[in-house]
Amino acid sequence: MSSFWTPSGEHEVPGDTDESNDQEQVFPESEGAQVDPETAAAMEQQLREAQEQLLSVPAGQIVANHVIGLFELAALHLRLDPPNLDEARLPIDAMGILVEQLGDQLPEHQTLAAALHQIRLAFVEVQNQTDEDE
Repeated sequence: MSSFWTPSGEHEVPGDTDESNDQEQVFPESEGAQVDPETAAAMEQQLREAQEQLLSVPAGQIVANHVIGLFELAALHLRLDPPNLDEARLPIDAMGILVEQLGDQLPEHQTLAAALHQIRLAFVEVQNQTDEDE
């Protein structure tokens, strides 16, 4: 059975397939299809370069970028006609946890806190409009 790690510990992923079968499902290959050594080496080099690039950026900046992604995801769900409040709620809550718990560890914390406030207000406004329309 597969598992994944979180700060609270290791968690098993439910499912009845074994790991070898999982590998085949994730990377289905047609019979006889193989990556030639030159292509494999190029792919490994690209992976190393991507990892180096990722490591060159402070972790706080990457987390802050993910916070903005959560803001954008919530805004998309709020803009739907009709808005999907249930789907907007999760990214807003996740954004709140990150911004409020990490605080000044995040670059541009004040900007992120203002964005969190803005998306929460938008959620309440859209929710109130939805309630009025019903």
